[in-house]
Amino acid sequence: MLCQSCILACGMHALNISSPHKIPYDQTFIQKIRITFSRGTPWVWKCQHCTTAPCVEACVSGSLLPQEKGKGLVHHPETCVGCGSCLLACPYEALQYDEKKGRVTKCNLCFEKENPPCVEGCLSRALVYESHDLHVQKKRKMFAREMRKAGEDV
Repeated sequence: MLCQSCILACGMHALNISSPHKIPYDQTFIQKIRITFSRGTPWVWKCQHCTTAPCVEACVSGSLLPQEKGKGLVHHPETCVGCGSCLLACPYEALQYDEKKGRVTKCNLCFEKENPPCVEGCLSRALVYESHDLHVQKKRKMFAREMRKAGEDV
């Protein structure tokens, strides 16, 4: 069984609700995160915030734009015409069509917050929000520690 706490945290943020017990029965939200399986392993699937994003190129209204300094992509729903060209272009199927509003929606990484709610809500700490460079630096340090420890064990 999957915990799906990231999906719940994203939905609660979208509905501006602080507790799952406060979710009204008649309220729904567009799920911007989904979980898929590859060889039995669950993967959280959301917008990858591509550097060269096909969805941005396909967007006829200019609603999808790269953030400054390469901090991902942002979607401006107020200018979206709902044509769906970005849906066809995205290789990750990360954009969703909101039937009620007649336009596309996607994960904006909740840029207004320091950490996205999905990351804060991840009980297993499987989701991480940090720059690519910092992530690579941490991985290198961890690898160096493991190699040093392996050398000591010999």
